[in-house]
Amino acid sequence: MKLCMMLLLTVAAPVMASSPSLSVFKHSQVLTDFELDSMKGKYINSGQDYYFGLQMQTQFIQDNGIQQQVGMQIEIAQVDNQPSISITISDPNAINSQNGFQLDTLGQTAGLQQRIQIAGDENLAVNEFDMAQGHLTPLLQGINIAVGTTLVSHNGSTTFSANANTIGYQVDLVSGNASQGISYQDGNGQLVQSIFINGLNHGVINQSTLRYDGMPVGPIESNILGRQISDLTSMGF
Repeated sequence: MKLCMMLLLTVAAPVMASSPSLSVFKHSQVLTDFELDSMKGKYINSGQDYYFGLQMQTQFIQDNGIQQQVGMQIEIAQVDNQPSISITISDPNAINSQNGFQLDTLGQTAGLQQRIQIAGDENLAVNEFDMAQGHLTPLLQGINIAVGTTLVSHNGSTTFSANANTIGYQVDLVSGNASQGISYQDGNGQLVQSIFINGLNHGVINQSTLRYDGMPVGPIESNILGRQISDLTSMGF
């Protein structure tokens, strides 16, 4: 039986294709389990993002005639093969505060949540969201703030948060509130747009603009890839 098997292999060998070369993997690196787990669902156009921007703006007019606009912008980009995070707000006179806030997600763990609650007449409330490839324009009168910062506007009506679990802002109205931001809980992130009005003659418009851009497919060092994904995940994306 052994002889027959050897003869069969000897006859078959000349017609078998040669084994492919594995030299292309000579300098390859093994991704860790953490990197592989974090990579799921993180690609756009089969390439790693090198720019991700979210601009949030709220325009409102209250029953007392006060009209204002609030804005915040988050940008994550690759600079010198390292992730760079920039957060700006539209109030140059905002001051540090110890009173933060948490976005109410109503149990939802991921995705986009738009919520409007109104009690009263002659009110306008709109949540708008736009997403496309490209880059954001700079926020008008924007100033940079550090991650881990909580600030309050000069008139005390708006709280800006750049903390680990909430990146966004909340506007206190005479009869209600409006908020926008990214909520990050238990490894999941979502964008929340919320308007609550309890009164007459209010107008509130929440606008969120998301822009992204990627790089062509090509070799990327695993440690850089892992850091980029880790930073995006930690910021709720």
